[in-house]
Amino acid sequence: MSVLDIQLNPEILPKLALNPKQLEAVTYFAGPELILAGAGTGKTKTLTSKIALLIASGVSPTRILAITFTNKAAQEMQHRVARLVPYSGGMWIHTFHSFGARLLRQHGRLIGIKPDFLIYDSDDQKKIVQLAMEELGFESDKSKAPIYVNLISRAKDDLLDAGSYLINAEASGEPNRLKAAQIYLRYQAKLAEACALDFGDLIVRTAELLKEKDEIREYFQEYFEYVLVDEYQDTNHSQYVLIKTLSAKHRNLCVVGDPDQMVYGWRGADIRNIMEFEKDFKDSKTIVLEQNYRSTAKILYSSNELIKHNRNRKEKKLWTEKKHGDPVEALEYQNELDEARGVLEKVKQLTAKDNFTYNDIAVFYRTNAQSRSFEDAFRRARIPYRLIGSVRFYERKEIKDAMSYMKMLVNPADTVSILRVINVPARGIGKTALEHVMAYARGKGMPVYDALLTADQVPDITNTARRGIKDFLDLIEGIKGDLFTATPSLMLEKILVKSGYWQMTEDETEKDKEGALARLGNLQELVNAIKEFEERCAKEGVPPTLHKYLEEAMLASQVDDMNTETYAVTLMTVHLAKGLEFPVVFVTGLEENLFPINAANTSEEEMEEERRLAYVGMTRAKEKLYLTWADTRRIFGTTYPNIASRFIFESRVAAETARRPNEDDVQVLGVYQPPRAAGRIGKGRRVAHPIYGPGRVIDQIGTGEYTKVTVAFDSGARQTFMLKYAPLQEI
Repeated sequence: MSVLDIQLNPEILPKLALNPKQLEAVTYFAGPELILAGAGTGKTKTLTSKIALLIASGVSPTRILAITFTNKAAQEMQHRVARLVPYSGGMWIHTFHSFGARLLRQHGRLIGIKPDFLIYDSDDQKKIVQLAMEELGFESDKSKAPIYVNLISRAKDDLLDAGSYLINAEASGEPNRLKAAQIYLRYQAKLAEACALDFGDLIVRTAELLKEKDEIREYFQEYFEYVLVDEYQDTNHSQYVLIKTLSAKHRNLCVVGDPDQMVYGWRGADIRNIMEFEKDFKDSKTIVLEQNYRSTAKILYSSNELIKHNRNRKEKKLWTEKKHGDPVEALEYQNELDEARGVLEKVKQLTAKDNFTYNDIAVFYRTNAQSRSFEDAFRRARIPYRLIGSVRFYERKEIKDAMSYMKMLVNPADTVSILRVINVPARGIGKTALEHVMAYARGKGMPVYDALLTADQVPDITNTARRGIKDFLDLIEGIKGDLFTATPSLMLEKILVKSGYWQMTEDETEKDKEGALARLGNLQELVNAIKEFEERCAKEGVPPTLHKYLEEAMLASQVDDMNTETYAVTLMTVHLAKGLEFPVVFVTGLEENLFPINAANTSEEEMEEERRLAYVGMTRAKEKLYLTWADTRRIFGTTYPNIASRFIFESRVAAETARRPNEDDVQVLGVYQPPRAAGRIGKGRRVAHPIYGPGRVIDQIGTGEYTKVTVAFDSGARQTFMLKYAPLQEI
């Protein structure tokens, strides 16, 4: 069915209850469409209404592809569509990664990918990089593994495979790039050996499949009549290519997003995808949603005032029919401990006098390290809190161990999982024995698991290690026999009991009762999670396989793990706040060099992303918004003075409401003036920095407001600063 053939069903429109702009966006089907949806303007409602209208108008749900960024958002979209229009299911509602996994399991064989591949998370990636570095003789650089993981991930975002990366590195002649290219090549080889893909591969290999296999590309281009993409501002280049390829035939592409909420540039998101949509699709229509249904007028005013300082954006101004509400409060504290205590007192007041619950309140901060002072304050006051984004459930040691056992049952070639649990509980298989096994496997060109099966032929292994290897293999092979008959939860229970892992953890209670009980509780919670998965599969009429559960767990985001059933204040970094909303929000730590982070050494593009991040935090608030900062903050054991973030001044709240705690008078802060370096600061001058301490300017580039200086600090650090913003003082 082409877009020209569709006859819209008008009967469903009153049920959708759309405002005029939403209605225009929902009923447009004359080609590519960009919906610029400001914060709180009902973008999810608009997107789901558009899908419901398509289904009500006779478009088969199976011919609709909807892409979003989290499993939670995908499930919410599915539920909303089902409430609007009855249909039998079958619509493709996915995250980018789950969509790629689905296509590759179906058709990956055509490009050499087995359907039972595992998905490696960031921790697995780091271990594979470390193994690659060991094999290449780069052991001394193993601490830099996270840097190489990030480099490889960004290369994949740009569709740059290991071979292409090597060609570019050789052309550059730079030793560090050549080293990175070697690691990338070996990393990919080890992924293939383990029959595993990382998150980047789920997109890159899908794009490769569609590019190289004409019959697959043409089939899905014909199959998907309508493609809809949420959070388009957060797409990277590989995702952009994937979407453009899939929508090339019917060209019924609808993307929804907001450049003002693009905050993932550091992990590959490319704002040009949304900023240049009209250039890519010259016959596209752009519809702007500006009516906000979330926040009060005063919160919107401050948010609008802040974000208009960005140049690289598409103009819009949020408005609301809601009441003006309370003023946005900017609160100044003496230090980070006072800040935490001040927030705590506000929380007590809000819950005791203003009829808010703990669930209504969120505290945002720029970096994870800032959570400690808030955790301490809430813990001492016995106020419940949930910490989002620290150690995720699936990243806890005991959970990773249990998951590794399950991964091995599905895919014995999984080297990372083997190395993790082969000696947990202890079986007498030491590091030296494993090194001999891995060297033997490399020499024979076989997977590590196969080398274990022939461990009798591996030289220089002790009898104790051989017995331990045999016990481990007997365990795995014995449990594997139930893989296709037992439920996933029963498989996990067998693993925990037969491996001795549960008993080992119980025995630890004698040494660490509290910690061991917490670990036992986590393991039981994992069993519960798998049982919930089985119940969900039963409702959907699909078999609950262990393989499917592992994929779902690996693709879960941090926000997907968020449990709001118990009443607790939410603590999280502002990056994780996207897509959420709370009646009360505290955006904390608004200080130069913290938020915006590294303000003195930041490009205009990076500063705009920091401002977007503050804007996202502010627009999560529905009724009350507090912006806080501390005059001093302890960093690495030393206390440094701060100045309030430019974002407070730009949001135009400070002059009206900024005050010190326990003071009733209003402190007028005036207009923000960045700290300017002394006019004589230049090459050769001695200077002091509040974080790095004293040092000497060793280089100067540019003139006027674009002057940059490089300072060699007495501590050994070396930093380059934009002089206009640098908090440098001449000594």
